Amino acid sequence: MQKILQKNPKRLSSIHQNDIRRFISSSPTSISTKQNNRLLTEIKAILYSENWESTLPVSNVPRKLNPHVIQLMLRENQVDIKSSSKRLPLLAITLCNSNLYGCVSLLIDEMISTGVSPISIWDSFVSCYNENFNSHSNLNPKVFEVIVDRFRVKNLLDEAGEILLRNDQFIPSPLLFNSLLKDLINVKKFELFWKVCEVISKRIGSFDVYVYTNMIKAHCMVGNDEDAKKVLLEMGKKGCNPSFVTYNVIIGCLCKSGKIDEAIEIKKNMIENGLVPNVFICTTLINGFCIKKRFEEAKAILKEIKDPNFVMYNALVNGFLSNGDVEAALKVKDEMIGSCVGPNLVVYNTILHGLLKGHMMEKADKIMNEMNKLGVKPDIRTFNLMIEGYCKERRMFDAFGVFEIMKRVDLEPNARIYGVLIVGFCHTRDLKKAYALLQEARMPIKNLEIDDMAYEILLSYLSKESDCESTIRVFEMMKEGGKKPNEFCYASVIGSLCREKKMVEARSFMDEMIENGLEPNACIFGALIKGYCNLSDTKIANKYFYTMIDRGLVPNSDTYTVLMEGNSKNGDLVDMFSVFRCMLSRKVFSDIYTYKVFLDGLFKYGKLQEISTVLVEYKNKGFALDVSLCNSVVLSLCKQGKVVEALKLLEGTRFSSSIATYNVLLKGFFKIGDKEGAKNLFDEIKEKSLSPDDVTYGTMIIGFCKFKDLTTACGLLDEMVEKGVSVNSFLYNTLVECCYKIGDLEKAKELTREMTEKGFMLTSRFNSSRTFERETEKRGIFVNEKPCDLRSNKLLA
Repeated sequence: MQKILQKNPKRLSSIHQNDIRRFISSSPTSISTKQNNRLLTEIKAILYSENWESTLPVSNVPRKLNPHVIQLMLRENQVDIKSSSKRLPLLAITLCNSNLYGCVSLLIDEMISTGVSPISIWDSFVSCYNENFNSHSNLNPKVFEVIVDRFRVKNLLDEAGEILLRNDQFIPSPLLFNSLLKDLINVKKFELFWKVCEVISKRIGSFDVYVYTNMIKAHCMVGNDEDAKKVLLEMGKKGCNPSFVTYNVIIGCLCKSGKIDEAIEIKKNMIENGLVPNVFICTTLINGFCIKKRFEEAKAILKEIKDPNFVMYNALVNGFLSNGDVEAALKVKDEMIGSCVGPNLVVYNTILHGLLKGHMMEKADKIMNEMNKLGVKPDIRTFNLMIEGYCKERRMFDAFGVFEIMKRVDLEPNARIYGVLIVGFCHTRDLKKAYALLQEARMPIKNLEIDDMAYEILLSYLSKESDCESTIRVFEMMKEGGKKPNEFCYASVIGSLCREKKMVEARSFMDEMIENGLEPNACIFGALIKGYCNLSDTKIANKYFYTMIDRGLVPNSDTYTVLMEGNSKNGDLVDMFSVFRCMLSRKVFSDIYTYKVFLDGLFKYGKLQEISTVLVEYKNKGFALDVSLCNSVVLSLCKQGKVVEALKLLEGTRFSSSIATYNVLLKGFFKIGDKEGAKNLFDEIKEKSLSPDDVTYGTMIIGFCKFKDLTTACGLLDEMVEKGVSVNSFLYNTLVECCYKIGDLEKAKELTREMTEKGFMLTSRFNSSRTFERETEKRGIFVNEKPCDLRSNKLLA
């Protein structure tokens, strides 16, 4: 191939794109349509004549063509690219001679669209050009540049680079080189970028300011600020003066790297070269100083500019706000208002954003009032900021008020504003308002694309409120809006259906999500398990549980509890044990009620040995067995009259017990008539270094009185007084009643006298012991501890 020399006018490589836009945007008139049809007939006659190769380059017809004619020709498929590979290249080259670059571009685009390889397209043009170059010396080699540029315009940068790198004799214009370099930087194809730079160096021999600037930018984008500075120095040595853009790129790079002092040195170098820093460079320096918290120097940069604009003020305001210095930011704003710049909406929006970020809504309200006084009209960003700020503080009345004002001033709220309001009303539990806003946003006249997160949050709240109908409706609206629900959205719908016991529908939604490529999460399996347990269908519930485990999902304590309770009610102890052991192995135990459910199941079927075995295993695995759990087990057994078994269980498992636990056991022994068992246990309490309290002594005294053992009962009373344990009137009345029952009137009088001296009143006979029991019960199951409602897992007041 002969060496192709380029002598192109400036910006020639982009003219063809403008030609296309100009012609295609214009609608052909009836006259031009006739002309176009006539030209189409003429060019077809030439292309399919016997001597078309010699006729086409010298004909006057090609120079009359326009993009409309070319489009008609391609649309009618009058030129078969594959079977007539020479026609399009020669036509394109001929059109280039008349500078009809728009037409040339359409022809090359058609060739590219067929999927022909870049090199094949290139070779077809080279072959055609060389065959006709000697006979037609006026052929324009610009066509080769158009080929590369069309690949570039279509973002086929690798293909454009391939053509450029493989054809050593092709020397494109600097403008094409720079356009390609710029696009390669934008898509971060740095390896190809540097190869193209090397081609420029070899074929042109030097770089212009645009290439150097792009090289500096490429280094900066990967953090090579040192290499970027080397390129800047090379520019000076090669006599290529940096431009404002060059300095802006290198200074921005250094500021981003925190090398603000080096950036200042570059600025001084710029001034020495006769360039005065412009607004963009000064703004970059202000940002750099603010990042380093050197605010005085940032303000000094602002004062250097004779006529600063709002961008510079905005940079300084944003710097102070980012540092949390609101007052300094407001002071800069006031300086701007007093300057030639005056009030500016962009700066006010920056201030509002900083205030709302710091939860300063009162100051934000004052800024809005100031804007109103100064005649600064808020834009959609202003309203968006205020609405978002009010929503964050749950001030939904104010947020909706701003929303209404926005519509009154003919500013149409966008999808983001609707989404923020929907989420805000969800958080304040005003789901009707949230749903109404969603309906409004989805009206055909608006048809806004609400954010996925807003749908997800609304679905979650509707599901928790057990509004199954609205949940499904919102879910369907989401799909109608072109959104793809995620697993959390499906979880809300499935959970809502399961609470309504609509298990068939719930399973259909689960099947749907699997078909859509989503995997059910732990929440979905948990909802299905709970739903089937509520229907007493533990067979299916267990199936879902084991499927859940096999998938590696982690059930929560609620899932374990519900499933164990369901298996217990159905008498399926094997599965109940299996679920419980799974819970232990995963250390997911955290709820007293969960444990109580399991124990109740064992108590229900008299599995005392299993209770003891499991509790020992539970403790050996390192789980904490607290006093409340111990009391729960002991109380359950004592209520069934299995006091001895309860004591053995307590000793066998070495529970962490309290005096309250032993009080329950003492009462249990007396209830089954085992006075000696109670006395022995009372002695053990003292040996365990536990201090008997008023309930302990009261239980013992009442118990011995029921057995008419007045001597032992009175001895316990004396012991109480000696140890400083508070004695109440109930115990005295109980002892007096016992005296009357056994006929010891003297002892009754003595006790009555002691009562009077202590300020106690004698109640009616034969009701004191029951009164004591009722009073202790009012204080909870266990005295001196906060009693526990095991079913709700809440501490009673």
